[in-house]
Amino acid sequence: MKTEATPLVLMADDDEDDCLLARHAFEACGAHGAFECVGDGMALLNYLSRSPLPALILIDINMPLMDGFEALKAIKSIPAFQDIPVVVVTTSGEEKDMANSRKLGADSFFTKPSRFNDWINMMKSLSDRWLEANS
Repeated sequence: MKTEATPLVLMADDDEDDCLLARHAFEACGAHGAFECVGDGMALLNYLSRSPLPALILIDINMPLMDGFEALKAIKSIPAFQDIPVVVVTTSGEEKDMANSRKLGADSFFTKPSRFNDWINMMKSLSDRWLEANS
């Protein structure tokens, strides 16, 4: 799997405000890497078809065109993408959504924070686990 020298976090979320919050939290937590956002599952798969691959994918469940579950299933079914960690970051806190995410191959599941400091803490945790370990 070819990834960028600077690790890339790719977020798939149709909520522009959440993408902006996540990007600012990523920068504020001091994470090493780049941050990009796409608006739906189809755009995510199109992005992945280009090189280099991201070091981490953050994916929302509720998106147009192709939802997060469909995109997660597609990612985990393509050998070139299977090793990319995928973390579901969504408004849902439902056990059925967590269970379905795990079943489809998600590496972790987070409910979107309501406060910016919690976004920073989440991004710091994700960076420490998925980016720093691979740099």
